[in-house]
Amino acid sequence: MKKSLILVGTQWGDEGKGKIVDYFSSKFKAVCRFQGGHNAGHTIYQGKEKFVLHLIPSGIFYDHVKCFIGQGVILSLDSLLSEIDEIESKGINLEGKLRISRYCSLLLPIHAKIDQLREDHKNSIGTTRRGIGPAYEDKTARRSIKAFDLEDKDLLKKKVFDLVSYYNYQIETIFNSTTFDPGEVLKELIEKYKKASKYFGDVTDTLEDIYGDGDPILYEGAQGTLLDVDYGTYPYVTSSNTLATSVGIGSGFPKSIFSDVLGVAKAYTTRVGEGPFPTELFCDDGKKIADIGNEYGATTGRPRRCGWLDLEALKYSAKLNNLTSLCITKLDVLDDFNQIKVCIGYQVDGELSSFKSRLLHKSKPIYKTIDGWGCSLKDAKNFNELPIEAKAFIELIEEFTKIPVSLISNGPNREDLILR
Repeated sequence: MKKSLILVGTQWGDEGKGKIVDYFSSKFKAVCRFQGGHNAGHTIYQGKEKFVLHLIPSGIFYDHVKCFIGQGVILSLDSLLSEIDEIESKGINLEGKLRISRYCSLLLPIHAKIDQLREDHKNSIGTTRRGIGPAYEDKTARRSIKAFDLEDKDLLKKKVFDLVSYYNYQIETIFNSTTFDPGEVLKELIEKYKKASKYFGDVTDTLEDIYGDGDPILYEGAQGTLLDVDYGTYPYVTSSNTLATSVGIGSGFPKSIFSDVLGVAKAYTTRVGEGPFPTELFCDDGKKIADIGNEYGATTGRPRRCGWLDLEALKYSAKLNNLTSLCITKLDVLDDFNQIKVCIGYQVDGELSSFKSRLLHKSKPIYKTIDGWGCSLKDAKNFNELPIEAKAFIELIEEFTKIPVSLISNGPNREDLILR
């Protein structure tokens, strides 16, 4: 049987995972999203039309693919319904094609409000301001509204009123802002769930059946390894575990851990929000990368911070995710650079150092400079057709990380991929 595949980001997110999941989705019968919330943004092109998916897995555009949202995902019904409306307006019927775990914790508008107030108050960490952190806090603190709570009206009312009371106290006393009416919150939640309820069901048993029939499953991660709440650049991280090893919990299907793991990385490095970034560029090269790569967040529209490829960080990600292969995206963005730098180590207080998240704020990059290829890669259809300098760049990544590069993206379109 063909092995299942876990696809994860290896940097600070925004590695181009949407296009790569889209490519692989055609080869699987099921795609499952297993963590994060609508703070993710996977950009997919259908012909000339652009879609940015925040919750629904990127395989949704293939007729033969069933899509699942596992219980590790924090679910905004507003975002979900908006995506469903957009996709169905293009003639794609999602009923029977999309299934969401009843065990998902729900993200309410009050979560987004408290997130925004905190970010504006002090000590901003650069969140997407969409309420992901507060919603994950509720999950850990055991006060979440779960999707299955909508099936018990009496319990639901008590939980909603308790939750709104908890946040209203903060909104009023700490931030001196407008509070929420718990009755209105309850009413809106019930109305939205009625529209979405047909998509909820048991994800674990269904994945078990698909796997038992011998069909492999593609597991889609969001954000990136360096944003993992435990192993990333804490506290400048997301609120979920983004590693491939979290797939068993997030999907609700333990056999998912017995999969190959493909890590996606850009040919350079970007970051959105606050936090340490050793290879960040504040010169014309950084602006050039941002302009050519169109480096603006799919979810927030914020400009991304840009820098050279950090091989130390990539090796760290490879180890944490137990990668079996790498995909390098946006290689073509470097077409016009005569020289390219890659980080091969750090200096911390004058001493050599490897990637250590706790020391990254004072890690100074050690660069290796290589020749650029100085030409367009758009016509290359296989690895041998790449310029010798581009091949040397890919081989340097493989040599440093000890992970084979199996896929290279050399352009923005779906077909701009080189499979090795």
